[in-house]
Amino acid sequence: MTQAARPPLPLPISTPLSPPDGFEARLAEIGVRLDAPVLATLGDYLARLLAMNEQMNLTAIKDPSEAWEKHALDALTLVPLLADVGAGSRLVDVGSGGGLPGIPIAIARPDLQVTLVDATQKKTVFLSAVAAALGLGNVEARTGRAEQLGAGELRGRFDVVTARAVARLNLLVPLTAPLAKPGGLVLLVKGQRADEELAEAKRVLAEQGAAHEKTVATPTGRIVVLRRGSGEARRKPKR
Repeated sequence: MTQAARPPLPLPISTPLSPPDGFEARLAEIGVRLDAPVLATLGDYLARLLAMNEQMNLTAIKDPSEAWEKHALDALTLVPLLADVGAGSRLVDVGSGGGLPGIPIAIARPDLQVTLVDATQKKTVFLSAVAAALGLGNVEARTGRAEQLGAGELRGRFDVVTARAVARLNLLVPLTAPLAKPGGLVLLVKGQRADEELAEAKRVLAEQGAAHEKTVATPTGRIVVLRRGSGEARRKPKR
């Protein structure tokens, strides 16, 4: 049965957050430079996220300075990896939750078309509302399970696929890789056990036609960079 569309979500009143001292220098260290209006939009988003978090579970982080570090900076570590991704390219953020890392990327790269996917409708309703409030015309939110969307209408539609803190790689790769175009990037934000997870996921990577290009250390974690092969994923043999 198809879920009825929820009415537009009223966002709580919030005051945009100002970046903490040294934040722009930290961005420069990872090769990201944002002008004042972009930083202001980012602060507006974080404030709305924390305000809405008092009404629904979107993030365990409640402290504004921690939100700049563990949400904004963490999401923006992906931006340098998008340097060769051209204007008009399509990016999908799987398990977006409160919009991370998808919304900060959409703010920093307004030339990309960003789709935020989450299985929970109340979260995607929030994502649509906050994108509209921030004037992010390059963002859309979709409710659905990634494995179903990746097997159906969204299969092979995206130049870039991102995901953060969704699952271990052996479970996450089958949710993300099918959404990428042949030759597309899959950028997965992980922690210090990325190498262990990669070894565990070796067979799954082959099955999904995804190759590990590199793992990038960042100030907030590690990014596993995969490339979808030009061929279709290998199917598991029938037993």
